[in-house]
Amino acid sequence: MKLRRVLAATGILLLLGLYIMTLICAIIQTPFTHRLFQASLYGTFVIPVILYAFMIAIKMSGKDRKEDNEDNSAADETVNE
Repeated sequence: MKLRRVLAATGILLLLGLYIMTLICAIIQTPFTHRLFQASLYGTFVIPVILYAFMIAIKMSGKDRKEDNEDNSAADETVNE
């Protein structure tokens, strides 16, 4: 579960950074604002799709279940102490 959260947070940060850069360049009126806007539109659709594909691959590999079991056993040990 931890890896999925990291991927989700990474996607959010990438999109926010892209949107903020586009907004700043639009306010300043730089020559490449139009291209950055196109990149933002492209990233809005592509980044979530890629992250979703990674999450499916993690789920299929079973690595996610192993991490959940390790997290649960660590929590159980903490409760038992």
